Amino acid sequence: MELGELNADERLALVGLVKTVVMSDGRVSDDEVDELEDIVEAFGEIGYRRALDDVEKRFHDEEGFRKFLETITRQDARELIYGTVLAGAAADAIEGGESELLAWLGEAWNIELHIQDADG
Repeated sequence: MELGELNADERLALVGLVKTVVMSDGRVSDDEVDELEDIVEAFGEIGYRRALDDVEKRFHDEEGFRKFLETITRQDARELIYGTVLAGAAADAIEGGESELLAWLGEAWNIELHIQDADG
């Protein structure tokens, strides 16, 4: 599955998670910029901005956003969203609140992480 194949709610989830996790520290690294560019390219600039505006209008607290995230049901979309957010978040150190949200999301979405060592 590719980013462009996400439906409207899945796109909203991805953009909201990127805003919450990747951009939460107010600094955006070069690697994070690359992740954002991939998302904007997949959704189109207007589509990305529309999703970002929807996130800001619809979700006023983390609890409401978490309830929304639980409505995302396609497992391949969940895995793509989680992997994209994790790749962006891992570009910088993952901090406490980000780590807790990602841990919760991994459990809620039944995501299995497979960590590979440097040898493969």
